[in-house]
Amino acid sequence: MPTEATMKPRLVLLYARDRSFDRVLKEALLGTRAIVLIARSLDAVRKIVFRRGHELDLAILDLNRGFRGMTVLSAPNGCYDKWRTLAVNSEGDDRTGAVAFAKSARVCLSKPFSSAILAKAIASLCPTQTQLAVA
Repeated sequence: MPTEATMKPRLVLLYARDRSFDRVLKEALLGTRAIVLIARSLDAVRKIVFRRGHELDLAILDLNRGFRGMTVLSAPNGCYDKWRTLAVNSEGDDRTGAVAFAKSARVCLSKPFSSAILAKAIASLCPTQTQLAVA
C-alpha cells in the first residue's frame, strides 16, 4: 500500500482572475502536497495544457462573467479522460452552472464558499491512492 511519502502529488490547474480565490484554494489544499499551476489567461492555460495536460489530476475553473472558462471547460472533452473538472461560478448564476455540468464539470460551486467546502469537493473528485486501495 502506498505511503504518503511515495504518493505522487496531485497536479491542479487553476484558471481564475479572482486572486482572493487563490487564498481559499491554498487553505483547501493545505497539507495535501498538491502542486497548483495558476493561469490568468487563455494563453497561459493553453501552454499548461500543451506541456502538462497528461499529468493534470484536476482543473478548477472560475467561470465569472466575462471570463472564458467555458472555452477551457470544453478542452478536456475527448483529450484527457482522467481530468476532473471543478467549476466555480458567481452566486445566483445558475445558467453558468448548468452549462458547466453539460460540458463535463463534475462539481460546480457557487461563490462565496469556505475553504472547507472546497476541500470536500476536491476530495470527492480526487480520492487519494490509499482510499482507492481500500475501496
